[in-house]
Amino acid sequence: MDPEQIEGIAGTPWTETEISAVVDSYFRMLASEKAGIAYSKADNWRRLMTTVRRSKGSIERKLQNISAVLDLLGAQWINGYKPLAHYQDALVPAVERNIRREPNFLYPASTDTQPLALNDDAIFVAPPQLTDMEKTLPPAIRQLVGKFDPAERDARNRSLGKAGEKFVVEFERIRLRRAGREDLADNVRWVSDLDGDGYGYDVRSFEPDGQERLLEIKTTCGHERTPFWLTKREVDVAAERRDKYRVRRVFHFRNHAQMFEIAPPLEHALFMTPTTYSAKPR
Repeated sequence: MDPEQIEGIAGTPWTETEISAVVDSYFRMLASEKAGIAYSKADNWRRLMTTVRRSKGSIERKLQNISAVLDLLGAQWINGYKPLAHYQDALVPAVERNIRREPNFLYPASTDTQPLALNDDAIFVAPPQLTDMEKTLPPAIRQLVGKFDPAERDARNRSLGKAGEKFVVEFERIRLRRAGREDLADNVRWVSDLDGDGYGYDVRSFEPDGQERLLEIKTTCGHERTPFWLTKREVDVAAERRDKYRVRRVFHFRNHAQMFEIAPPLEHALFMTPTTYSAKPR
């Protein structure tokens, strides 16, 4: 495209037609990525430059904005388009339209455990600061997240939960072997898989000094502040065994997974809101 044409519309608001073209192209690429089909990001933005009449940089920032919306929805986004906030509200209905057309976009392409590199210290990170992020979201995105509740979706996605648990088991064994504790690595136990649910935690592991750790694993494809569910049993065990208990939050599971820990008392580190009740007739 003639650079003068692009220059002529630089700084003007994106139209609904332009936004729809970019969002639709993003979801076509995401569908290919989830299916394991090769595609070209460069071919995509070149095509878009001939239709939306925007610069390459402007188009790619808009694609990153779409990743940011999917990130808030707890969904997989395209690697290479790292989430970038500060998007137009007009982007939200275009994203919702594509999700309603194909709800599987909200679910990861695969929940196979990702390979762990022995020298990958970046996987384990510090927990985010305690902030009620929901209050800072624009109304349009807050409404969208409410329609496609990521906490409920993650809780019901058993394959994602199991994959996250397996990921942590492998990580713990590697961590302990790197610390020279082959004996402890061999004793890491995937409790929920081998012994069943109901213990209030999923994995029994250790610190290199031998201290026992009881890990409840919560996995999401979304960002580190994506809400998650805790059962009454999990909350009770956390209170009873607070010296050993940890919630291990795994996030961005299909986009370079990372994790952090939350130690009891949980209410000091989490905004905890009762959402369901057990009820029976009087």
